[in-house]
Amino acid sequence: MKFCQSCGMPLTNEVLGTNADGTLNEDYCTYCYKDGKFMQDMTMEQMIDHCAQFTDEINKNSGQNLTVEQMKEQMRQFFPHLKRWKNRKAMFIAILTYKKPLEDVDCFLQAHRDYLAEHYAAGDFIMSGPQTPRVGGVIMMKADNRAAVNAIISQDPFNINGVADYQIVEFTPTMFCEASLSGILK
Repeated sequence: MKFCQSCGMPLTNEVLGTNADGTLNEDYCTYCYKDGKFMQDMTMEQMIDHCAQFTDEINKNSGQNLTVEQMKEQMRQFFPHLKRWKNRKAMFIAILTYKKPLEDVDCFLQAHRDYLAEHYAAGDFIMSGPQTPRVGGVIMMKADNRAAVNAIISQDPFNINGVADYQIVEFTPTMFCEASLSGILK
């Protein structure tokens, strides 16, 4: 059986999406893909949340009796293998807020810079810098998911030494100042 490579729905001829030229698309359903473009601009996690609202219908059609959370967990295991989500990175902004005086922050500044350099070299970080005024910092990064971001942040000397709090924001870039920047998520 074939599945929509975006939402995981079983694909039949009746629900195939369409390409820009009007031909049927063999990879995506009509709810996800029409006229050669995706119908929704969302992250994989947003797609999982969207699909989870159909848990009762999915249970009825499959004979399962899963809770919404169990269904979401199954989707989190399955969706990364679908064409739309495979090898796709998500974008995150980490907003650091210092919770100690700058004298304490500066004690760990070189270790923090070494940590940043390590993650730039690994391809995790895109840009970073201090806030103005210097009350914290900002790191823009890409990762497979929020769990990967949490693992990266756990290594930051500012975090290890209790110097900063972190607010993590996930977002999906849809517009770029230069088209070449759209490849940053690969």
